[in-house]
Amino acid sequence: MLQESFNSIEVLEMAKDIEKKGLEFYQFQAQRTDNQEIEELFLKLAGDERDHYERFEMLEKAVRDKTGEEAEYVYDEEVSAYLNSLVEFSVFPAEAEVQESFTGSREVIEMAIRAEKDSILFYSEMLPYNREATKKVLNQLIKEEKQHLLDLMKIRASL
Repeated sequence: MLQESFNSIEVLEMAKDIEKKGLEFYQFQAQRTDNQEIEELFLKLAGDERDHYERFEMLEKAVRDKTGEEAEYVYDEEVSAYLNSLVEFSVFPAEAEVQESFTGSREVIEMAIRAEKDSILFYSEMLPYNREATKKVLNQLIKEEKQHLLDLMKIRASL
């Protein structure tokens, strides 16, 4: 069966889903840890993920309000399948998976590092297929996700 191409709205929905899962992941982990430094970092990251979600929501509204090329299908089949697989295999795991699989702080930090790397990859892969306004938002988010990655690596080094 051929993969249907994603339009801009669908890609923004995927990005919002990633950010929502990140928000939930970091909030959940902040509640689970007894390490104050890790808790503070996770609460900060959760707030950042909330901000990212809101940015994508505003961008989606702007795209929906617009007519013409931006709302048309812009991804080819191969790119669509690739982006879909990135989201399908979830940048952030489901809460149930986290509860069962990740018990120690180091494991959670490693999972968060992988998730941030996957987010950076997803947003980077979206860049060539979007208009300048969307690229600007994506580049800013990539920069922020890279900072998340550095913050998490710093915490990992201290464990």
